[in-house]
Order: sequence, then structure tokens, then C-alpha cells
Amino acid sequence: MNLAHRLAIGGLATLLSVLLSASAIHAEDFTMGIAAGATLSLYTPPDTGQTISSSPGLAIGFYAVIPILKSVSFLPELLYVQKYAHSTIGSAGRDLQIEYVELPLLVKMPLFWGTYFTEGVALGFPVQQRGVAPNLSQITSPDVAVVIGGGYNVASKLAIEFRYDAGLRRVNTLPTAPVQRERAYMAIVKLHF
Repeated sequence: MNLAHRLAIGGLATLLSVLLSASAIHAEDFTMGIAAGATLSLYTPPDTGQTISSSPGLAIGFYAVIPILKSVSFLPELLYVQKYAHSTIGSAGRDLQIEYVELPLLVKMPLFWGTYFTEGVALGFPVQQRGVAPNLSQITSPDVAVVIGGGYNVASKLAIEFRYDAGLRRVNTLPTAPVQRERAYMAIVKLHF
């Protein structure tokens, strides 16, 4: 590698480190807001002879951003989330629908150019179900999910966020039910107050 290439790579590395560290210098302010968006969910893995396809749902709720350090904030949320799917066994199909009140407990870390990364856990308390179990008491409560996502601050009071939820506990507690866990993709618009 010649000297020009080394200088170019060194300059690029320096510029990148300045941009990354500059975004971490500015601590976020405390803020609260409302969130609304859409979900696309599955219950995996499918049982023998079963096909499960995702169905859209709604997510709506409140959140707060609480600064902890210059580059880390605590992001608690309270959401109503619809996690819907469709099951087909042979030619028979049925909807699998669970509606949760969720409490995501996330950490938010700014990256660069208005982007940020979120991760944490979400506790899901089922409030209604259809097609998954004979009754609501046989749905795991609380469901615990690992949440990974990120977002972009579109404006000073508006952000768009995408995330992936991976449930850790089986959805249906009946011993004869297949061991399935929820998976959900979410697109959320957040409006700060």
C-alpha cells in the first residue's frame, strides 16, 4: 500500500471517529411523547403440517426519554400492541391474534446524522386473544421479548423507528400446544412534546 492510500485511509478513519464522537457529546434532553405505528407478527416455529403467515397489526402508546449519560438514555414505553398472524393446516385456516399491553424498557444510544440505536426488553401482558388458546388465561403472561431497533430523528419533534421483537417464552401454556414464540417487526412514528 503506497503513502497516498495510507493517508486517505488515515484521514477517513479520523473523520469517522470525529463524527461518531461528536454525536455522543450532545446529551439528549428529557422528553415525552406519543407513538403510533404498525406491526407484522409471526408465531414460530410452525407446528407439523402448519403454515403460519404474518398479518398486520397496530401499535400505539406513550414513551419518555430519560438521559442517563451523554451517549445513553433510558427509553421506557407503554404500548398497546396487536400481534396477529394467520395459521393454515391443510385447507383450513384461522387467525391467531393476541393483543398486549407492553412495557418496553429500552436503552437509546445516538449514532450520527440523527440516527440512533435502541435495545432492551419488553414485558407483554395479554389483554385479548383469538385462535391461539381456548381462553386468555392460557396465554403466557408476561411474555418477555428481546428488542433491537433503531431510528431516525426526522425533525426536532418527530422520529421514525424500526424494531424487531423476539419473544423468549412460549405463547400458549397448554402442555399439548406447540412450543411457539412470538416474533414481530414494528415501524413506529414518535411525536415528542
